[in-house]
Amino acid sequence: MNRLRTLALLGTTFLLLAISTLVTAKISSQRLGREKFASTGETTGALALISKTPAFTFGFRNFLADVAWLEAVQTAGSKRKEETDYHLLSRQLNLAVDFDPRFVMPYLMGGLVLSEFPEYAGEALHLLERGKPHHPTDWRFPFYMGYIQYFSFGQSMEAGRSMQEAARLDGSPEYLPLLASRMLSEAKDPEAALNLLETIAVQETDPVRRSALERRMKEVTVERDLQNLEWAVESYRRLTGSFPGTLRDLVDAGVIRGIPREPNGGRYLLEPGGKVRSDRLERRLRVFQR
Repeated sequence: MNRLRTLALLGTTFLLLAISTLVTAKISSQRLGREKFASTGETTGALALISKTPAFTFGFRNFLADVAWLEAVQTAGSKRKEETDYHLLSRQLNLAVDFDPRFVMPYLMGGLVLSEFPEYAGEALHLLERGKPHHPTDWRFPFYMGYIQYFSFGQSMEAGRSMQEAARLDGSPEYLPLLASRMLSEAKDPEAALNLLETIAVQETDPVRRSALERRMKEVTVERDLQNLEWAVESYRRLTGSFPGTLRDLVDAGVIRGIPREPNGGRYLLEPGGKVRSDRLERRLRVFQR
């Protein structure tokens, strides 16, 4: 019996040492360069191997879920994320819930942060769908699913139904029924979308998710401004018979009162043919294109 206890103690000690080594390697890897480790998966390889063999966890599944979660928080907190960061974040969040399927926070973070990058919006939605059966009474799951459906895919009907589902669950905010009805009736309207985002953001207390909402609000603001400026360019063309040379010409002609401030600290630029772009954002939000 004593021998068995000794073996069990040695096994536990070995596991803790391995985890400690893994966490240390994680910190070192991020110092050496995020892109290399995001593309190769070296930072999650050991944890992923353990997650596929439950016997290797020695009863430490919740602890290992926390390790994966801490890695994900560090990745999500990066101010200038690239596609490799979203790939790594997706792996880390899924790994956390592999160890602990009832761990709520990875699902919710994935719903907002992963959906920032268009190519990973589907993975964000899949992560929430994966967690929903484990939390059938938590209104936040259909709520965040509706958020992704509306702001990432432009699926206003599906988003409205998801919000309606969230509104029927105990503890949901009182504003959800109105949010659902507006999503169903005001698709492809950046101004309405901004109002929706402001309603959501004011209720959000988690700093990572709130930061994701604020970034999305800036993206929608840019799209609203671009649409308004392009409408003004077309009005100028009809009025004068030619396109303006600069956006300032729109002000001088009285078509607009002033050029709006780009929310990311950049500028709006007029391109040949009447298109307007931001010098800070590489792509526009297609879900609001009519």
